[in-house]
Amino acid sequence: MKKKYIITLEGSAPPELFLGKEIAGCKIIELKSEELPRRVDASWLLERYPLSRKSVIDQLRIFNKGNDGKHLYDPNEVIPILDNLHFLKERRNSRRKN
Repeated sequence: MKKKYIITLEGSAPPELFLGKEIAGCKIIELKSEELPRRVDASWLLERYPLSRKSVIDQLRIFNKGNDGKHLYDPNEVIPILDNLHFLKERRNSRRKN
């Protein structure tokens, strides 16, 4: 059974990777590039993280660059925070049945 591994690279220049080549015994089958906008709103973050709107707004309150109605954030500041929150929520056990 084949598994899919995702590697995220960040830099000012694109990496020298080519489709079909192998790295550490794995074949490169897809390369993606995403340019982050200067400011993102809460709905943009909700598309990428399985969190509620209220929890995103509460956790990122100190990083808010907009007003209370807009909720704009710098993606370079908030994405690492949400990545850590996402992993904490995944590790929880299921609820106990009574």
